[in-house]
Amino acid sequence: MNKGDTNFDKTGKISRGPELLRKTSRGEGYPAVTVITVVMNGAEYVEQTIQSVLGQNYPYTEYIIVDGGSTDGTVDIIKRYEDRISRWISEKDSGISEAFNKGVALAGGDYIIMMNSSDYFYDNRAIEKLANYIKINVPDENTIIYGGAVVINRVGGFDMCQADHENLSNDCSFCHQSVIMPRKMLLENKFDERLKYSMDYDLWLRLLDKGAKFVRIKDAVVSVYRTGGVSSNADGVIFKWIVRALNLRRVEVGSLVKALGEWAAAGLRARFKKIIGEPLYLKLLSLYYRLKLKK
Repeated sequence: MNKGDTNFDKTGKISRGPELLRKTSRGEGYPAVTVITVVMNGAEYVEQTIQSVLGQNYPYTEYIIVDGGSTDGTVDIIKRYEDRISRWISEKDSGISEAFNKGVALAGGDYIIMMNSSDYFYDNRAIEKLANYIKINVPDENTIIYGGAVVINRVGGFDMCQADHENLSNDCSFCHQSVIMPRKMLLENKFDERLKYSMDYDLWLRLLDKGAKFVRIKDAVVSVYRTGGVSSNADGVIFKWIVRALNLRRVEVGSLVKALGEWAAAGLRARFKKIIGEPLYLKLLSLYYRLKLKK
């Protein structure tokens, strides 16, 4: 299903399509913002994601959902909110990267935020904080803006993500759920659909190589995201290193050893979890996090 050019205000009533949305927001000096959620069999958390987007108090927002052909009830959940969703589609795709690119192609906002189906906005002023920064500072179309994030670890505990782009060539310490980017930038620099892991890190590195600027809003926490996605498994760890090496066009022995160590550790954790069972594994993991917090 592909809904038409509609947008909805905070009460859920149809207010304006993308063209009028942009015209109205620019008249007020604010950017029109598109939030994109990609999902595949995400029934467990997608409703929380949708509610966090629809609960934003920033009026110049459109919401697009790209579903990969879910069979677990995700589409039924989306339909509950379709009168407040600007557009949504459900069809097979090759993975997250293609779904991201589909969402960008449908977007009508000046800026875009990618909010995964297992994650959600930190509060109802998250988009407003980013938009206020853009209105006041008027960044150019070569600037990527991001805020902080809260991380839900594998046993449900919360940690703060210490986001900082200064070390981007060595590691990606900020998540795309807390990033707002010009739509033009994403139209001209697509996510690499050959990648199943670290497609966001690959994009940041490519844009950095082209001279993109990164700005961190220090007092803005934008999103809450859950660990354990595709990039957290053993293959995801080693692919992240490969993405980095290819983009920087150099191989560093130290970082390779570290990546191989993380890859081996991820594989061992997966096998250990399979041997002892998930309930006991989660109890041990919870103990680890408690001990870590006491340090």
